[in-house]
Amino acid sequence: MKDKNKNFHYPENPKQIKFPIYARQLSGRSLFPAFTHLISAKKTRLAEKLEKRYGKGIELTSSGSAALVLALKLSGAEPGKEVIFSSFSCPNVIDAVLQSGASPVFANLDDDLSLSFEDVKNKVTERTCAVILTHVYGRKENMNLIEWAKAKRIHVIDDAAQAMFTKQAGTFAGGLGDFGILSFGMSKPLGSIGGGALIARKDVLDKISRLPMEQRKQVNADYDAYMRQQRMQALMSSKALSFLFRKAGVRTSLKTSKLEVLPKKPATVPLLRMHPVRQAIIEYQLSKMERLVKDSSRNLETARYIFAEAEELYGIKMIQPQEGESLNYLTIVFPHEGERYDCSVYLAAKGIQTCWNYLPLHLIPLYQPYSQLEDGNSPWKRVLSLPFKPPLGTEQVKYIAETVLTYAKQKNKK
Repeated sequence: MKDKNKNFHYPENPKQIKFPIYARQLSGRSLFPAFTHLISAKKTRLAEKLEKRYGKGIELTSSGSAALVLALKLSGAEPGKEVIFSSFSCPNVIDAVLQSGASPVFANLDDDLSLSFEDVKNKVTERTCAVILTHVYGRKENMNLIEWAKAKRIHVIDDAAQAMFTKQAGTFAGGLGDFGILSFGMSKPLGSIGGGALIARKDVLDKISRLPMEQRKQVNADYDAYMRQQRMQALMSSKALSFLFRKAGVRTSLKTSKLEVLPKKPATVPLLRMHPVRQAIIEYQLSKMERLVKDSSRNLETARYIFAEAEELYGIKMIQPQEGESLNYLTIVFPHEGERYDCSVYLAAKGIQTCWNYLPLHLIPLYQPYSQLEDGNSPWKRVLSLPFKPPLGTEQVKYIAETVLTYAKQKNKK
């Protein structure tokens, strides 16, 4: 990978954008007031509430990846079978497919970022047992593809890890296929300390042997890690302290970029059911769902007006939510490759962290043997995601969007 900079596999200099922070963001402070009463939780109604939401059975798991592995097994994924999904997704997806023993098959995305119906039809064989929908950025998927796959007796796995609040065809994402996947990691729509859920008919879930319980110490470790991050963000919410850190060249990061640390081997996911304490924390956050969706939508609307000017003057487009969509990212698309890096460096100097999303799986050396996809003019080289979720308010989101606009104005003066 000697040409990694030329191909935009990585930022040109990751250290310049690795350590910024969200401007005054304390993610989770309003969602984590105190959990003393949850630590001794014995039984929750999380599964029952999710069953009511989706009208199907729910199997709570220790992670979203564990739920996906279970869905693949129930779909008949095994050696000699094939599973089709987008290359522009998290490595957890292909790792789950490889764990099942099936062969991964990469398909392209359409312009609206849904899985390409035409490309899937071209790649289906008699060995295809499942198609995975991944709802890039939280967007809708192609209902024609879903109906076609069902008619062909190909299982549809609706992975709603990035789209829990998006709704189409009268149901929330996760409920569109034979199986649905939810994930409650920190970067997900309902950000928590991890955990997942498998959605399917109850008679299908009855085929699963009772999973062993995850250990309480793992839940405690995940909770402690989450709260350490919150304390760091609380500390860095001070404008004066943030300014001093930047002047000293010290920048705290939320996490290491996925573009820096590429997987060396496929991850193996333990199949465990969710501990009651993890359930209790997620259930509490689920009660805040309506406010979270409302505030996120308001922030996206704030950004939309500013990026309308950025698009008209400089060709920087914002991926707009369509009817029923609840986007998990505020993502902008630059007209030219390389601009997202320049903008990331500029924003980092202003204390704004950016997200480069995924490196397409077919470009990661570990997974290259599974694909012959051509990149062409793929938008992934030009996309950049910005912070927008609560507890950020409209003024902070306005500042972030206007800072991008200022960058564009300065760049185009040169």
